Amino acid sequence: MCLLPASALLLALAASAAAFVPGDLVRVTRGEMLQFQGKDFVGSAKGQEFPVLQHDAARGLVFVPFVKPDGAIFAVTLPPDAVEALPPDGWRDLLAGCEAFRDGRADAARQLIARAAQDEKWKALATALAPRLLAATTTRSTVALQNLRETAVQLEKLGHQSLALAVDEGADRLGGPTAPPSKVDRDDLKKRVATSTRAVARTRQAIALRCLTNADEEIRAGLAAEPARPELKAFEPKVQKDLEEATRKAADAQRMSRLTRGTPHALTALDMGLKISVDHPKLIALKKELASAFEERTSPPVTPAFLTAAGGGDAAMLAQGHALYTNRCTECHDLELVDSRTVSSWQRTIASMARRAGVNAEQQARMLDYITAAIKVVEKMPAE
Repeated sequence: MCLLPASALLLALAASAAAFVPGDLVRVTRGEMLQFQGKDFVGSAKGQEFPVLQHDAARGLVFVPFVKPDGAIFAVTLPPDAVEALPPDGWRDLLAGCEAFRDGRADAARQLIARAAQDEKWKALATALAPRLLAATTTRSTVALQNLRETAVQLEKLGHQSLALAVDEGADRLGGPTAPPSKVDRDDLKKRVATSTRAVARTRQAIALRCLTNADEEIRAGLAAEPARPELKAFEPKVQKDLEEATRKAADAQRMSRLTRGTPHALTALDMGLKISVDHPKLIALKKELASAFEERTSPPVTPAFLTAAGGGDAAMLAQGHALYTNRCTECHDLELVDSRTVSSWQRTIASMARRAGVNAEQQARMLDYITAAIKVVEKMPAE
């Protein structure tokens, strides 16, 4: 048996690992902590999507953008084994192709737009764009550049502001100082594209964090800026459907809270609603209204009464587990009703989130001991 030296083994592993290029869209395959400058920044949920900024294989980092509420964008990192590339998409190829044309990467532009033409949804637009971009690239004639200016106007009218801007800026690059004048309001177009692009990133983040009210706001703002932006139009029906379901849960919880012995049922509906949308205004208001009862069933404090209901236990260890559970778990999400899962389900959940939260095996055991006891306590609570 031949053994590779360590350096060769590392190179072999690096070569076999997935390589991501700027612009690729990747999906997080497990709960993972985003890092900024090597330090934990914020949790990312399984299924969250990001466009790749850079893949530094030597350092084992994939750089992706994070958009702050004020619109500032900065690069955060994920390990390559925590993400997977999404399959090719006609719209992404079409947009990337127009941006490649804008930047003077003619071969990449042709390849991307040709691939976009394989998608039936985008075939007509890609097929119409390809010869115009090719003619302008190869001849740089006044007629070809004029056609680009007209194309930008047509794309803008179709609601594809991001494509229009890339094509119009490509005409500037090809024509230089003698390029025919633009026929679009470039400043307004840039603002619209910036708004829709930020909205796509913010919506992805909001959906991953279950902040659907925020996601809905971002979708509306993005579509007002770029009415045909495909990502936002794809997000819209799912977000609307889930918001409607969260609204129904809020109404159920409100109705149950007014009934005699209805508090446990109200809390269940509230918990179910918050699992759909943590920032739903009606759910938040009701959570404040039922704060004391909600706390009793999500994270009851370790008191003599708690110990009695739990059938005993080490008060100090259980209190430590309570503190870990209420402090560490809430760094990324709200707490849920402890009896909404089985003990084995809690064990799997804690284990899956432990690495992201930086919780060691001993701390996991403390949390699980507390939750196991808390489930017994909640199950023995009176109906009201």
